[in-house]
Amino acid sequence: MFTAFAVVLGTLVVQGLTLRPLLQALNLHDDDPVGQEVGRARERALQAALAVLDGDPSPAVDTVRQELVAHLKPPAADPDAIDVRQSSHDEVHRRALTAARQVVFEMRASDDIGDDAFHQLEEEFDWIEMGTGARQEP
Repeated sequence: MFTAFAVVLGTLVVQGLTLRPLLQALNLHDDDPVGQEVGRARERALQAALAVLDGDPSPAVDTVRQELVAHLKPPAADPDAIDVRQSSHDEVHRRALTAARQVVFEMRASDDIGDDAFHQLEEEFDWIEMGTGARQEP
């Protein structure tokens, strides 16, 4: 029993505690290959999406173009810049959806719309929220 305990202690605990110092001594770092692949894929996806929209001067295309850039633009050199841009974009969506939901709640409370219309609009707002990533924090 003691031998089995010593083997387990030696292999798991001792080696586990020395792994981090060993990795630091060898100067091994993860270059985030998945993050790099995601960045390249975002860039190519954005280029393809914007190429489809080129030549169409309609206001709807301008809006879609701005949304695509907001969601797919490759991260800047400063990681905080992307977080600020994304958080401000999400905040605008949250405020707009909150106001829209509030009006629909008030219309339902005052019997301007029925339950079916209310639920249909709520579903539309939920889809918008899911599509933009502008979820409300609980």
